[in-house]
Amino acid sequence: MIRSRSRSCLWPAPALALALVAARPTPAAASPLFELVGDAHGRGGLTARMNADGASAAYFNPALLGEADPSFDLGVFVVSDQIGITLDGRSSMAACADRACDVPAIDDRGPESFRHERNNTPISNPTVPTEWLQRGHGDLTARPRQDDGSGHNVRAYQTLGLVTHVMQGRLVLGLFAMIPLGKFTTAKAFYNDEREQYFSNSLHPELYSDRMTATSLAFGGGFRIRRNLLVGATFTLNLANQAAAPVYVSNLNDLDTVQLDSDIGVEASVAPHFGVVWDPISKLRLGATLHTPQSFEIDTGFNYILATGSEQSTTLHFVHSYMPLTVAGGASYDLGAVAGGRLAVTALATYARWSEYEDRHGERPSDAYRWSDIVSPAIGVRFRAEHMQAWVDALYQPTPVPPQTGRTNYVDNDRAGIAAGADYEISLWGSRFRVGADFIGHHLFERHQTKFMPDGTPADVDRVRDEIPNDSIDALGSPVEHREGLQTNNPGFPGFGSVGWILGGGVHVAVQY
Repeated sequence: MIRSRSRSCLWPAPALALALVAARPTPAAASPLFELVGDAHGRGGLTARMNADGASAAYFNPALLGEADPSFDLGVFVVSDQIGITLDGRSSMAACADRACDVPAIDDRGPESFRHERNNTPISNPTVPTEWLQRGHGDLTARPRQDDGSGHNVRAYQTLGLVTHVMQGRLVLGLFAMIPLGKFTTAKAFYNDEREQYFSNSLHPELYSDRMTATSLAFGGGFRIRRNLLVGATFTLNLANQAAAPVYVSNLNDLDTVQLDSDIGVEASVAPHFGVVWDPISKLRLGATLHTPQSFEIDTGFNYILATGSEQSTTLHFVHSYMPLTVAGGASYDLGAVAGGRLAVTALATYARWSEYEDRHGERPSDAYRWSDIVSPAIGVRFRAEHMQAWVDALYQPTPVPPQTGRTNYVDNDRAGIAAGADYEISLWGSRFRVGADFIGHHLFERHQTKFMPDGTPADVDRVRDEIPNDSIDALGSPVEHREGLQTNNPGFPGFGSVGWILGGGVHVAVQY
């Protein structure tokens, strides 16, 4: 351990209301970005819960604020995520030969015209033909599979930190923020099953994408109870955006006649986090943190009035930037003098309760595909000379997402990360400055998921929605071709793979006073 010197639809009309809500984005100060990049302008790296020694401790371990120097920190950090998703071709599966897995069109009509042979009733929740999605049809715009995916972005952030002492230095307050440059925040929802065919008809990285644009802000304080014992508490914001959209539709065939009102409100609450640091002996430091769940929620209510006198209402619930309950514990040990400086090693383990995950539509994975709680280990090395410090950290995070052999297509991978950096202290104009640079790199290991077994039989066919029932007949009463077996427009069917990199780096300067 190397210590510093004593010193966070019923009708097309809903699309119009959703667009209105999106035009009024609200920042969510949840922390997916913090957790990914670690300490973006300090010495904490990926083991910041044990090593943050400045404003970033306000999120990672507020107890460490208790020994931080008063300072004002400013920096820029850039992150590039390059996550590739490839979909298996339907024609590659024997069971899908001759387009047997496609949703068909008959006489230029789709499943909306199909009925059940046994009782001549319409099939429920009719979809659209596969060919129409791939090539378009009439007024329907083409939505080829994976033509509108996400996962290839470059984003820049302004980092900001402030540390100040009160109560004669026994209480230290800190604020840490990463603010996107460009789009202030985004919140893009997508379905993880066949319902996404109506929108992007693509798969998206579940734990990255728009989660990396949420403004991240933490503020808290650290208190020194004894010389070798520090405690702290901090807060990040939980925001709930509530929107009501009364809609009057005078002509369903002409949406230019739609009349729309709006009533938007934002409620704020805080998610508390806690930390403790104890030095049982001079060279050994032990630490622990507790981060409570965080999210950014949007509730949108629609009330439809038609010219016929009909009135109906519904509410949609979205959850963005969800972070689970997280508990971490670690230790740092000072190995002593090495090459004109001091060397310390750190070990950290972080538990995350992903089994309670809620996706962007506020839905939890089914019991059969429930996510797992995970433990992520990290190790680090720090070298400190008189005016310079350098560090290297490594982390491994297993995916909490089980194999997607059924209906859902949650895309995630095991991930290994590394962080490295250095800074240098100088005196200038009567003040002390700390100038540094940081780098992070994460590799998302290749993963392939299939909904078919090697022999060509479905892996879990009862959990993939069959969009054409086996007794379907067309408008003329004839059996629908290929109605037996499975027909679906699920974009992840019959399988998909993913792999990628996340790279980032930045520079920062701190004025210590």
